[in-house]
Amino acid sequence: MEKILNEIEKKALTFIRNQIMYGDRKPSLRNLMNYLGYKSPRSASLIVSSLIEKGLISRDDITREIRINYFKNIKSKLVNIPLVGAIACGKPILAVENIEAYIPYEVKGDPKEYFFLRAIGDSMDKAGINDGDIVLVKKQQNADPGDKVVALIGDEATIKIFKQDNHKIILEPRSLNPVHKPIYVFGNLQIQGKVIDKINFDN
Repeated sequence: MEKILNEIEKKALTFIRNQIMYGDRKPSLRNLMNYLGYKSPRSASLIVSSLIEKGLISRDDITREIRINYFKNIKSKLVNIPLVGAIACGKPILAVENIEAYIPYEVKGDPKEYFFLRAIGDSMDKAGINDGDIVLVKKQQNADPGDKVVALIGDEATIKIFKQDNHKIILEPRSLNPVHKPIYVFGNLQIQGKVIDKINFDN
């Protein structure tokens, strides 16, 4: 029998699994409460109880630790998207050895066309991308002016605003920090994809 989840349950289930797979903390009612934006653990507890009733998670009677049971037969479009590092080290970003974890997420189209990348630094904070954010990227080799792109310059991946002036490509930061300046690229540039969303694990 399929398990039908509402949007809050999907979000909670994704957070719990991410904490188990990737986070430094074990999932708890309090950090789930913070993630969902609730003011009381009671609200988070009701979500957890619903997921337990649907057989998707369980809780240890003694430690109260939340555990994932399975993700099969869930009526949702969650798929595992690879999380890769911020530096490609001269290799394609999506090389198998660069994959750190998989994050369940809902995407449109072929899941193989997407990957997550960890943002480092504050060069895009005015564009809503802060240090430590996990950004969702759709693979593509071309970009339109104004797109937030993941560009590979030499052996380093960077997230910037794509601009083009005749034959000159400009990777422009959007930052409150004046130290960040536009990057003018005349060669050795690979567009890896376009940033279309972000998540974080700081809640």
